[in-house]
Formats: sequence, C-alpha cells, structure tokens
Amino acid sequence: MRVHSAANCLNVRKPAIAQETDVTPFDFYVPTRIRFGAGRLAELGAALGPDAGRLFVVTDAAVATRTRALDLVRAALDGRTVRVFDGVEENPSIESVDAAGRDARDFGAATIIGLGGGSPMDAAKGVALVAATGRPLRDHLGGLPPDVPPLPVVAIPTTSGTGSEVTPYAVFTDRQAANKIGYSHPGIFPAIALVDPELTSSMPAPVALNTGLDALAHALEAYLSTAASALSDVVAIEAATVVLADLGAAVRKDAGAMVRMSYAAMLAGIAIAHASTVLPHIMGYPLTVFHGVPHGRASAVMLAHVLDALPACSTCPEKLRRVERLLAPHGGMLGYLRGLGVPTALEDYGVRADEIALYAGKTIVKGDVQITPATVTVEWLESIYRAALTSGATG
Repeated sequence: MRVHSAANCLNVRKPAIAQETDVTPFDFYVPTRIRFGAGRLAELGAALGPDAGRLFVVTDAAVATRTRALDLVRAALDGRTVRVFDGVEENPSIESVDAAGRDARDFGAATIIGLGGGSPMDAAKGVALVAATGRPLRDHLGGLPPDVPPLPVVAIPTTSGTGSEVTPYAVFTDRQAANKIGYSHPGIFPAIALVDPELTSSMPAPVALNTGLDALAHALEAYLSTAASALSDVVAIEAATVVLADLGAAVRKDAGAMVRMSYAAMLAGIAIAHASTVLPHIMGYPLTVFHGVPHGRASAVMLAHVLDALPACSTCPEKLRRVERLLAPHGGMLGYLRGLGVPTALEDYGVRADEIALYAGKTIVKGDVQITPATVTVEWLESIYRAALTSGATG
C-alpha cells in the first residue's frame, strides 16, 4: 500500500520541455573520446600522444596499494614524467582536492589522470581546475568561473558505477558545512575515457554492488528527468536494462557480466551528462554525509522510496509506467534491492526521525529539485523520508 497522497506534494504540472511521446529539438554533446574494451589500458601512452606533457595521477590508497591498476598505468606510460597523488578519500573533500591541486601546479602538470572509482575521477576534475587557475576549489564551488581552461583529464575507471569518466560533473564533500556540493562545468569533461573492464576485477563484492546501484540510479533518474531528451532516454533505458540483468552476476565476478556493467555505467554517465540526476540522488546525500552509507546504495534506496511517492503527483506518468514495467519482473525497485541483500529501511542505516527536517532542508536547496518530475516541497520530502524510515514503499 502506498503511504503518500497528493496532499503531500503539489499536483501542479510544471512547464514541460517536451511531451512524453514527442521527439522535440535537443542538443547532445559528448566531447570525451571513449576507448572501451578489455586490455585497452595498454593503449594509454598512444592515446595521450607525444604532447601530453607532465602527467599527474590522482587516485586513492586502495587502488594504489591493493590493485595492479597503478602499476599497469605506469607501465603504459613508460618513459613519461609522472607524479602520483594517492590521498583521495571516499567522497573527496575540498581540502584533499586543494592539496593535490597545489601539488600538480608545483609539479608543472599538463595532464591529469583520474584512476579509480568516482572519488578519484571527481577529485581529478577538481585538481585540473585548481592546478590551472591557482585558486582554491571553494572559490569555484562558490560560483567563480575559471579564467583559464582546466587541465585536460584522462579518466580511467576501476569500478562500474559512477560514469564520471564521461560527465562534466564532480561532487565534493564540504566538511565545514557537513554537506556534499556538486560542481558542473564543460571544461571538466574528460578528454579521454579509457574504460578497460579488466580493471574492475579487483572490486570487492560490496563495492561492485554499491557502484552498480549508482549506475542504475543514474539511468532511471536521467530517464525521469524533465531535462531528458528522446536520445538520452534511449541511452538511459539501455543502461538500466543491462544493470538489472547483470549486476548480480557481476558481483559474483562473472566475467561477461562485469564487461557489460562497465558498458552500462558508461552509458548511464552519458545519460546524466545530458539529463542529470533528480531527487533520489540529492535525498541520498545526507545518508552518506551523516551515516556513511555508500553513495550508490544511498541513491538506490532513496530511488525506491521516491518511485513509490511519485505516482500521486508525477508530471511524467507514461515514463513512470515504463519504469514500473521495467522493474516489475524484479519485484519493483524495493524487490530488486532486497533480492541483492540491500536493506531498504532508513532505520537500518541509523537514520532517526529527528533528523528528517535537517535532511529535507539540505535537499530542497539542490538544483536537481528543479528537474524532478513533480513539484517538490519540504513537506513532501519529509513525508518520503518519514515513510522510508521503517520500509515505507512497497515498490
């Protein structure tokens, strides 16, 4: 039984970019050169060409010390001048990006390589910005446009989820404000995305699961976004279909499924590059900041509860019905999560009822509210969080 009603959100139809079945004018721009395929990391030196200059690799300690990825990058860059920063934490902080940016600038870096999951790739984009402008990252997050182009970024994912390798977005943690801040600029689109599925073989099962859930949330949120187009919809649905079919097997290290998950994560990244994410992602941020819930898991759990709330006031009922049909064989979004062993009640993650007003307040100010296919109010957000505490939705 659904616990939300139209009284919890204003059922006022927003001006739509397009009717749901129309193919109306749109722009579609992917400036990133994608090199996809097993074993293609060996092509890194050739992909960079002779004029890439000094190379600054941004990664985290786990990738640097527990996998072969960094050694393989060094081998592919044989003879190049390289410096490595491996201090990126999960959910990269403004402080670590500033430190790496100063290091890259002092080194005279000409190209930044982001190696790892979403955190190192996002951090690499921030480093490219700070190293080029010489300004603290916080200045740019506050609205100061770069006065020179950010350094070119080469993104090499070792997980299958964030899609950061093909987006102009990065998300940083503001420790002072206990908040996550998104940044977008066309200059931080990676110049090259080198997607080698073999690099994902080192993912522990929980990382494979949580990053895969992030890809699913990206795909479905991009599809429902009011900024979507007919072409981004095709990409988003393809990505979601692959994740639903292959994530479980990829977590169990099925080789074919892992290749397909790399593909799906990249597709979902292209989808959000054009349509962005919507309400579930920003509702998941407080779960990560205050309770350490992995980003992809937080987004997917909140997606399940938002999908339960949307039918009462959605401005895209046909799209919503298509999502429901896509999820139906899996028992809906909640059934899919439970089948993967993912708890769906927020209380399972330590969330308390007295935190709900804070979470809603942090969510309502985010830009993704404006492209969510409903008229979002603080009261509606609180009702979703409240219903999700003990399980909320039925999928």
